[in-house]
Amino acid sequence: MALKLHELRSDDEFAKIVDVENAGYADPFNGFWEILKGPSPEELASRQALWHRHDPGSHWLYVTDEETGEAIGAMEWNVYETNPYEAGPPVLVADWWPEGTLKELSDNVIAVFLKDRPKIMGRPHFLISYCVVRPGHRHRGVASIMMKWGLKKADEMGLEIFVESTEDGEGFYKAHGFEVIDNLLLDAEIPEPSEEFTALRKKLLPVPGFVMLRPVGGKKA
Repeated sequence: MALKLHELRSDDEFAKIVDVENAGYADPFNGFWEILKGPSPEELASRQALWHRHDPGSHWLYVTDEETGEAIGAMEWNVYETNPYEAGPPVLVADWWPEGTLKELSDNVIAVFLKDRPKIMGRPHFLISYCVVRPGHRHRGVASIMMKWGLKKADEMGLEIFVESTEDGEGFYKAHGFEVIDNLLLDAEIPEPSEEFTALRKKLLPVPGFVMLRPVGGKKA
């Protein structure tokens, strides 16, 4: 079954991408995705389209199975030709959730996720923000097709690539020349948490992972 790579050209295509994300990040379970995905696929598609439009360095790719036409993988590359963190870590509020425990926990986790980016990534670089493949289509080379698109461009521009990887993704990135440069642990701690906060934290967190870097040309053996 042939695979086809697409570069996203219109907001309408985000519906396909969100469908892949919701399927892929549910298996295996990803507590951080439960925070990011929002209340509905429609809301998420609209939000990701808005973020994409407001970031000139954002490049979304997706792969379809040509036999079925189904989207089976998606990836966002962000290209930063200058240091994007001159003013400090980005501030992202989980305003897709109503005020309450879930929003409080989400804001806390997102702040932890972003806080060290200026220290680690404070220079021109490529960033992989999302990389997901639909269950049932893994180990077909879907992610590698999307990866090669970015590797070629990054090497042409002489830029390093960063990714914040889950434990499950570590082997894939290492196979493409990345190395672990730091551990990443997403969690949420507040003084005197409510029972609801504690229960939600136990359900979704912690999410362990790694910050990984690919030098220009890939890690040398």
